[in-house]
Amino acid sequence: LQVAWTYETHDEFQGSEMQANPIVVDGVLYATTPKLKVFALDAATGKELWKFDPTPGQTRTARYRHRGVVVHKDRVFFTQRNRLWALDRKTGQPILTFGDSGRVDLRQGLSRNADNLSVSASSPGVVFEDMLIIGSSVAESLPSAPGDIRAYDVNTGKIRWIFHTIPHPGEFGYE
Repeated sequence: LQVAWTYETHDEFQGSEMQANPIVVDGVLYATTPKLKVFALDAATGKELWKFDPTPGQTRTARYRHRGVVVHKDRVFFTQRNRLWALDRKTGQPILTFGDSGRVDLRQGLSRNADNLSVSASSPGVVFEDMLIIGSSVAESLPSAPGDIRAYDVNTGKIRWIFHTIPHPGEFGYE
């Protein structure tokens, strides 16, 4: 075996890490960098096709644990802190009809206001039929946001269903 090509993200910083496997779909490799940029490469040559920075101009030196992307039809889904993004698979640009200009705030749609609480996701979720199903990471001390599992419509970003990990009144297991 010999190295066919390498790709340098030039995104490393002291303490940075990558914990995601790139995925290849139809000859294109999709992955994330240590600073949570998403990129696409020609898998045969390593040539960069596009790169997307969800927070352009911001300097990031905090360490992120991130598990990569999900590719479904014409979309690349990934999470960046409290946001779920949908990018066009060919151009790397946000799909403006998904959520709010290509992104959904994971703090919204919970059973209580979580705007000032920590809600994030290191996993991009999984697609089932036309839904992206995703959990979240929340604080382990009070006050904290609920750690609900949600299904988002892959086309619109709207919540299709929520599984309350701590059952609400009237739900199975509440008693």
